[in-house]
Amino acid sequence: MLTFRRAFMAAALFLTIFYLTTRSTSTSSPAPAPQIPKAKLETTKQTSSTTASPDRKTSDGHAALVGAGRNRENTGAQGQQPIRDMSKMTLYEKLAYQYPYDVQSKFPAYIWQTWKWTPAHGEFNFREQEATWTEQHPGFIHEVITDQVAVHLLRLLYASVPEVLEAYEALPLPVLKADFFRYLILLARGGIYSDIDTYAIRSALDWIPEKVPRDAIGLVIGIEADPDRPDWKDWYSRRIQFCQWTIQAKPGHPVLREVVTHITNETLRRKRSGALKNVIDKNVIEFTGPAVWTDIIFDYFNDERYFDMSKSAGPIDWRNFTGMEVSKRVGDVVVLPITSFSPGVQQMGAKDYDDPMAFVKHDFEGTWKPESERHIEHFASVVSRYGDRPAVICRSPTTILKDTLGGIPSHQIPAAVETTYTYEKLDHVSNALAHSLRSLGVKKCDRVAVSLGNCAEFAALTYAIFKLGAILVPLNPGFNSKQVAAALNHLEVRLLIIGAVTDLAYKPCRGRSNLALLQEIVPDLASGRIESPNVPSLSTVVVVDNTPSHPLSGFPPLVSLRSLTPFTTLTQNTSSTTAQRPITPDAPLSPSETINIQFTSGTTSQPKAAMLTHTNILNNGYLIAQRMGLTPSDLIVCPPPLFHCFGCVLGYMATATTGAGILFPSPAFDPLANLRMVADHKATGLYGVATMFVAMLELAASSTSGPPEATGTVALLPPEAIRQFPTHLRKGIAAGSSVPESLMRRIYETLGLEELVICYGMTETSPVSCMTAPQDPFEKRTGSVGKVMPHTRVKVVDPMDRNKILPVGEKGELAAAGYLVMQGYWGDEERTGEVRIWEKEHHDDGGRETVWMYSGDEASMDEDGYVEITGRIKDLIIRGGENIHPLEIENCLFQHPLIAEASVVGVACSKYGEEVGAFVVVHKDVAVEGREGTRTMGKKVLTKEEVRNWVRTHLSKHLAPKYVFWIDEYPKTASGKIQKFKLRELARKLVAEDEGAVNGQVAR
Repeated sequence: MLTFRRAFMAAALFLTIFYLTTRSTSTSSPAPAPQIPKAKLETTKQTSSTTASPDRKTSDGHAALVGAGRNRENTGAQGQQPIRDMSKMTLYEKLAYQYPYDVQSKFPAYIWQTWKWTPAHGEFNFREQEATWTEQHPGFIHEVITDQVAVHLLRLLYASVPEVLEAYEALPLPVLKADFFRYLILLARGGIYSDIDTYAIRSALDWIPEKVPRDAIGLVIGIEADPDRPDWKDWYSRRIQFCQWTIQAKPGHPVLREVVTHITNETLRRKRSGALKNVIDKNVIEFTGPAVWTDIIFDYFNDERYFDMSKSAGPIDWRNFTGMEVSKRVGDVVVLPITSFSPGVQQMGAKDYDDPMAFVKHDFEGTWKPESERHIEHFASVVSRYGDRPAVICRSPTTILKDTLGGIPSHQIPAAVETTYTYEKLDHVSNALAHSLRSLGVKKCDRVAVSLGNCAEFAALTYAIFKLGAILVPLNPGFNSKQVAAALNHLEVRLLIIGAVTDLAYKPCRGRSNLALLQEIVPDLASGRIESPNVPSLSTVVVVDNTPSHPLSGFPPLVSLRSLTPFTTLTQNTSSTTAQRPITPDAPLSPSETINIQFTSGTTSQPKAAMLTHTNILNNGYLIAQRMGLTPSDLIVCPPPLFHCFGCVLGYMATATTGAGILFPSPAFDPLANLRMVADHKATGLYGVATMFVAMLELAASSTSGPPEATGTVALLPPEAIRQFPTHLRKGIAAGSSVPESLMRRIYETLGLEELVICYGMTETSPVSCMTAPQDPFEKRTGSVGKVMPHTRVKVVDPMDRNKILPVGEKGELAAAGYLVMQGYWGDEERTGEVRIWEKEHHDDGGRETVWMYSGDEASMDEDGYVEITGRIKDLIIRGGENIHPLEIENCLFQHPLIAEASVVGVACSKYGEEVGAFVVVHKDVAVEGREGTRTMGKKVLTKEEVRNWVRTHLSKHLAPKYVFWIDEYPKTASGKIQKFKLRELARKLVAEDEGAVNGQVAR
């Protein structure tokens, strides 16, 4: 029933609607219709409140740029706009009309972030990163939205601009949509957008200096990259690069309008031409990422549509922003220094997190330049960066002990030879080698096999082969003829480069002649041509004559054999200008193409040929160097072999990408040569696997504990030199196998490697996926393999169900994903498919697939992100249904004062399935029970029962080894890893024999 009161309310509502409608469509005094401003447009020119020169600070410590006048466009409060026909508008005009810009308005109190779950989702964990934004911004609306929610939100906000929605939905990669979303949400709503992996150190209220009026600023941005070095193009897309992970803006800002217009038009153009489906990850930076963002910002700073450029002292470019320590203002934009949004990166002038200008911390270690520009040019640019710095120092194995030579007179010992390549000389020599290799027929993608120890020739060949776009195939010099032939055949190698003699680890100046090996591959070495029935693809064999370093051998130099090509013929013209000129591949080279084929170490019985790309190894080396803090002043002694990922990537690529020097003490591992190299060159770093460090520590102890037993060690390694190690030796890497805590402490105490880090990985991940950092707590540096590397993802899964990701703290199989995953195993799709697996991501990612590399290693991750490796899954000992971790027992045995090394394996048992077996190496001054010929007088004696009791006391009874085997030396891979499959075979054989049987050097 209609009452008077209801009738009155209805009438009032009708009048209100009528009033608003007529007011909104009134033409009595409309605001001017927005037009694209022209440079010649006559307006009232308003200059910035500060007009300091680019290098002069204003009184408040805030810098301003000349010519940065206030925007010509819409700087004040705007009146009601008339309804206009948008059908004839350009996209830019539509965005200006729908999302007008008012610089005098307030910054909206919004914080926008995207994630696969919202806070309302049951699986969302409000982490410290997100919490800091809420804590630092009380009263702000903090929105964490999913990609699905983002789609619906954008449909609401951009319903009147359908081409924007079409472009957003057409983008083929989630990362492209994520980039586009940040611009779209800020254009329509304004506020702060920040990536989900950022921390708010200080409130956004501090970002704009107090003396700068907020009604004069509409955009706040930060610097991501300011690489003041000649090779900046190797790592960043722009000389100054503005970051996009954190942006503050008022709605409608012209920069956002420009970037949305650009991305929309470019996306739709590519869609119509069919090119959009070809967009891959490497194009993101230029398409939607920081490169296009940076370009549009610089265009804005110099655009007469927005600024009165007549007041400018010149174009505004990167020079105005490099080396900034305070913020600068350009018209209505505040540019913050690199410290503000990239504190603690320890490069490019960025200061630490406690600096007053540090506002946002980002868990991300830099943006790379586009992949299309990040590969072979790196090797061509080393001269321009580090020209006269020492790049490689190699020493021949001639400075050795007389007893090692078996009484050879001193005058017959050749003088020590040390070769030094500066970066400039290395570039020249490798250019000459590349030209010579090309003359031998080597072209892009050819496999070139190199079988050499750590020497200057190998160092230069690596660069030369990479420069040609050929594929380096490093072979273990210890391979026999069957192994070499199998490798060459498998890869259809055309060119083999090999030493006349193979050096042997721990046996300086003693070696194996490769004459017999070559004769089995090429039966007629005197014919003048290479004809190999065993390796039909082989057409050239180049021999490096290293016989002078082996005075005992009497080995023939091989270079006189007519079928072989002396290495010297490849380098005889290195001093000529023609030979030194740069060389490029004979066909376009992609960074995703294979550059290196590494044979896996062989801790399992059959090595596989892992294909690694330019992107894989260059960037893995660079990121390793960054985490460990390498600089051009560092000299790193590297005993791990160049034919292994440890020597090649952790060693050679890490030093080459940072300008550090790498020192190779000997072709094969020799503990004395390593310690002497450290002492002679005052090296700052030392690499090694656990067994190498044990050998060096044993030698150092014998040198400092008194006169050695007629070894002459003191003469060649004075105790004072070792005591000086801590004054210069700080950095290092231990990798290749687990390093027990007790060994880590001995390394710190004896060698002084206070900044020693642990690297974890596998050949198939180029190789490092996890790594500790020098600033990590000691217990993390000794008890874990650190955190995941930048641009890498890891997960721990149930080995029986790889789709099940395990919670923090639980043990499972470790898998890695990212740029570092190999292309696959050459010619072996079956074994590739077992470990390199494409998997669909979370449904919120639109079904995108990611390739994961499964390690076969058992691991767990703690709440802080530190990864602990607990052993190989296949090495687990299952005794009576219980899983026993060999590493736990090995770490316990390492702490025994008489034990130098220990390796634990499972031994078959009919009752329990498996029993624990321990292979033990004792210190040099220790005797053991039950071994024939062992002298015990004056020595400490270790018994098997004492070994068992030690484990019972320090761990538990069921972990005590039933079987204890004495061993002098473990079967190892060339990189120093213990081959446990061989120990298991040996244990089975020994257990099957009578108690106390002797087998060579090993007795049970």
